[in-house]
Amino acid sequence: MSDQPAPKPSRRATAALVLASLSLVLSLVSCGYVAVGALEDLDDSLQSAPQPASASEVEAFAHVTFPPGTVLLSAAQSNGLETYLSARFRIPRAALDTFLTDGDFAATLTPGLRVVSKQDDVGGGNSWHPETAVRVSGLDEETPGPNGTYRRLLADLDREDTVTLFLRASRP
Repeated sequence: MSDQPAPKPSRRATAALVLASLSLVLSLVSCGYVAVGALEDLDDSLQSAPQPASASEVEAFAHVTFPPGTVLLSAAQSNGLETYLSARFRIPRAALDTFLTDGDFAATLTPGLRVVSKQDDVGGGNSWHPETAVRVSGLDEETPGPNGTYRRLLADLDREDTVTLFLRASRP
């Protein structure tokens, strides 16, 4: 071993090293994006096509009880790594408080909160338009409810005698 200091690299060598490092970082970032995209595609391929859901299936999965006079307008469910359910239904306005109490929601309705959108419609189609409601209240359970089910609810309060509810439920 020599006590002589190592020769200082040239500017050209330093620039080449910096460019090579930058190239490596960019390559790793782009590989990460490709991997994330592949995992999302895999998740989508493991998800079943949406299937219509009955009122009893909505009640069982979302842990709610439809009050007398409920009209189920649309409902769909998709199974896979997670199970998703969306339902749109109308209940008598007088039954709203009972519906919320019986559903044992972990959150309360907040005036003006829009927690459900067109993208939350599992089944697709043309009957799901929560964005058209003017007077709304919403609730979003940040912790899972019964059986690990997460629920979000948007109440369309535009009518005086009925409430249209948009429900989105999911479970890992």
